[in-house]
Amino acid sequence: MTRRTKVTGFGIGLVLVGLVLVYNNGLAALAHSSHFGEYNLTDALTIEESSRAVVTDDVGLLRGHYECYSEGAPIWWVFSPPDDVRVEGVAAGSDVLFLGIAPADAVAGYLDGVAHDEITDWDCRQDDITEVVYARQEGTTDPAAPGTEDFWVASVSGSGEQILDWTIESGEWAVVIMNADGSPGVSADVRFGVLAPSGLVPLGWASLAVGLVALIGGGRLVSSLPSRSNETPRWTLWGRSVLPTTVEGRVAVLCAVLFSFPTMSGTMFGAPIYLFLGVRKGDRGLLLMLPLLVSIIPIGLIAILVWVILGG
Repeated sequence: MTRRTKVTGFGIGLVLVGLVLVYNNGLAALAHSSHFGEYNLTDALTIEESSRAVVTDDVGLLRGHYECYSEGAPIWWVFSPPDDVRVEGVAAGSDVLFLGIAPADAVAGYLDGVAHDEITDWDCRQDDITEVVYARQEGTTDPAAPGTEDFWVASVSGSGEQILDWTIESGEWAVVIMNADGSPGVSADVRFGVLAPSGLVPLGWASLAVGLVALIGGGRLVSSLPSRSNETPRWTLWGRSVLPTTVEGRVAVLCAVLFSFPTMSGTMFGAPIYLFLGVRKGDRGLLLMLPLLVSIIPIGLIAILVWVILGG
């Protein structure tokens, strides 16, 4: 292995580590920290069902859709989701809303023979919950008012905004959304969230510092290597080289490929940078079209951010 190959590999490794630390851990940790809210809440999910209760026993749902955050949350969050959860709800009109968490078997017994809807699945991305799938359980029994039952481990009820906080315990649990008097017709806007750990702020700043050092150091190593533009291309198409001919071009393509992995999505910001450096050195490899397409994503994100900052 030549010295050039070793330097190239080490430099590319530093670049990738730096990109992931800056984006997937640094910026992600700060964005999910208490600086932007005590809880990372979803957008409001509008529930309008004619039955007497809406229930789910999905613990992933209780954790406030942490799986939906996996593409933007700190890396460790994906493997160790927080257990402190919050459910916020506001009843439509003058109804009094009840929110409760209880063992799944106790809820099943309480709602046995009662018409209710079970949330079995949903699609989500970041803060937005979409395409909720309900399974209707028919019944004719009139349930007792939920507030009179003693099996709830956490519950709130009232008019206006209701906030229910709970730390997930082992076992099977269910979230129940009802009218406080048990009447049919559940209509409310509900949000789910997880508590932002206190360590996110120092973790974010530390990851940013280390990531920037790695990114700058690796970038200098890669960019300092001379190009081999006088080499005969190994593969050509229509008279043009298929593979990139510069180190920067190869890094750009690698970043574009790694972007497809959730824990490596920070590399999408490296693709356009090294694409620019490679093209500046005369690289015309056809595979550079891949990072060119990926570069549209961060450019679009920056455009949206500027639009938001300027007030739309």
